[in-house]
Amino acid sequence: MWTVLILVVMILFFITGWLRADLVALIGLLGLVLTEQLTPSEAMAGFSNSVVLMIAGLFIVGAGLFHSGLAERLASMLIPYANGSETRLFYLFMLTVTVLSSVMSNTGTVALLIPVVMAMTRQIKQSAKGYLMPLAFFSSIGGTMTLIGTPPNLVAAESLRGLIDVPIGFFSLFPIGAVVMFVGLLYFRLIGNRLLDQGRSREWDEGGAIESINPNVYVMSIDASHPLIGKRLNDLKWSHDGVIVLKERIRGIGKHYETARADTVLRAGSLLVSGDEQRVRSLSEQQHIPFQKVEATNVYDKTGGIVMFTVPGSSQLVGRCLHESQLRNAFHVNVLRVIRPQEEIAQVRLKDTPLKQGDLLMVQGKWEDLERVEQETRLLLSNERVTDVANRTVSSHHQLAAGVIMVMMMTMFVFEWVDPTVAVWLAALAMVMSGAVRHLDVAYQSIQWSSLVLIAAMIPVGTALEKAGVMAWLVDWIGQSFAGFGPAWVLVVLFLATMVLSQIISNTATAILFIPLAIALSESMAVSPVPFVIAVAISASLAFMTPFGSPTNAMVFSVGDYRFMDFVKVGVPLQLLTGIVGILMILLLFPF
Repeated sequence: MWTVLILVVMILFFITGWLRADLVALIGLLGLVLTEQLTPSEAMAGFSNSVVLMIAGLFIVGAGLFHSGLAERLASMLIPYANGSETRLFYLFMLTVTVLSSVMSNTGTVALLIPVVMAMTRQIKQSAKGYLMPLAFFSSIGGTMTLIGTPPNLVAAESLRGLIDVPIGFFSLFPIGAVVMFVGLLYFRLIGNRLLDQGRSREWDEGGAIESINPNVYVMSIDASHPLIGKRLNDLKWSHDGVIVLKERIRGIGKHYETARADTVLRAGSLLVSGDEQRVRSLSEQQHIPFQKVEATNVYDKTGGIVMFTVPGSSQLVGRCLHESQLRNAFHVNVLRVIRPQEEIAQVRLKDTPLKQGDLLMVQGKWEDLERVEQETRLLLSNERVTDVANRTVSSHHQLAAGVIMVMMMTMFVFEWVDPTVAVWLAALAMVMSGAVRHLDVAYQSIQWSSLVLIAAMIPVGTALEKAGVMAWLVDWIGQSFAGFGPAWVLVVLFLATMVLSQIISNTATAILFIPLAIALSESMAVSPVPFVIAVAISASLAFMTPFGSPTNAMVFSVGDYRFMDFVKVGVPLQLLTGIVGILMILLLFPF
């Protein structure tokens, strides 16, 4: 059968990592179309699926939380409660994940907390890998705790309506989810994270050590009668004396500083300058220009700021001086400081200092000019994407707006005032309109397109399996082979079959396919359908073995830079443990 063959080949490529996961999914999807296992419209259905659209919007909402600094503030609130214990912090964060995902979308929880993980791990100087995969897994576990936590629970409750006297309550499944969560926490602290190759955290290894380094910034006021009025900055040669003009504010025109360039003409107003205080004082006395020190944050605004760059070994600047780089003339940026381990380079010597591999350069300029340095030259490597620095700087005044938007979105989720996808996109639009996301282009850039393509391309695979008769064969086989062994063994088989299939297709589709079988089997055996149906609902949500087992797994797959085998190594033992615990809890709480 073409469908099975294509699926096996896709899984082989997923395991080996020979091609990117999203590319494999697309190739497999096209293969199903070319072999006529799916029609073009069926193959494209995943790209219009509400889950995919919801995840795209949630990435934008998450960007608003991250850029505004609210995610970092939330992370900072968790860290003090840990009292310096990494284990306690892990427990606190995963408990938060589980609680949130029990009352709102699992994908929504993960998208909202991914930026919190990135901010938190940067603060505690750990790799985000140790938190992102557990984030995805515990969001799935949290979804099993309430009826609204995940769609299979709702499908199960609705299917049992009219078949039993007392309907399934909102927290009826909570004991199962709570015990599974407890087992999962123990597993990750004792075994799970040891199986992950967490690598080095570039965010703090390279960037964290320099966060506290800021330039000395001063404001100098120039009157209209001053003899320097009308002269260009590149004619003044102030930089040769160690004083660099960063921004200019023209008197009577505006309240904001504009980034200065080499060809900027001096006019009456204020100048933001950087340099050694003694040099600035000397220049002030020579030119009779008053000055005063101001906060370095004045350098950052919507037009420009400061970004750290590293000199790579392949750079043509290695062994050469800054004045040979033409960074100021060609890209209109200023190098404010050269940072070299165990060596302090004087500001006045910047122009004549031969650069070495690994030197850190503090570079100031307009955001678009800094982006040109990042994208159009191999001279320097940015320690953090210029766009990310600009987004965070511009959006930092919108924390309250981002927080209100997040709370409103969660409220709409819980009370179901509008469709969840509509709620997400209302929140995403509000993030852009409020300024928490700098502009629409940034919103598009914040979407993890590889994750979306992977999810959208895998959704139609379930349709292909159903059309090929694989699902019908599986349902018949379970009924004929295990009905004679007693209800407990049938429940085990249902649980395992649902769990395996949910690694390949969506948990909702799996639940919809297996719940009718569960009810039919209970009727033929004259037992209660509740344990069978709940077994299907719980097992459908516990998908840990593959990165495409659930949308949450796919979301962290590319963000955490995981490999397919990372999910296999960590997910398979967790799958077995949670499966055993889940089955035992169902048999204990819901007798036949």
